[in-house]
Amino acid sequence: MGQLNIRIDDTLKEAFIRKAREHNTNATELLIEYMKQYLATPYQDESQRIEELEQRLVKVEQVLGELAA
Repeated sequence: MGQLNIRIDDTLKEAFIRKAREHNTNATELLIEYMKQYLATPYQDESQRIEELEQRLVKVEQVLGELAA
């Protein structure tokens, strides 16, 4: 199994480790899960992402309109 060494701000590192412990996990497990999610997510350029968000916003507005009626 390989290792990945990164340099991060001490405050960020400590906060990340502390929050991981609060959720009964550890930094390594979280980072591995984030990496897996990142690799599984198809790349979208900014315009694709904006279009997707606009479509989702339209759906949310439709639902809110139906609830208000």
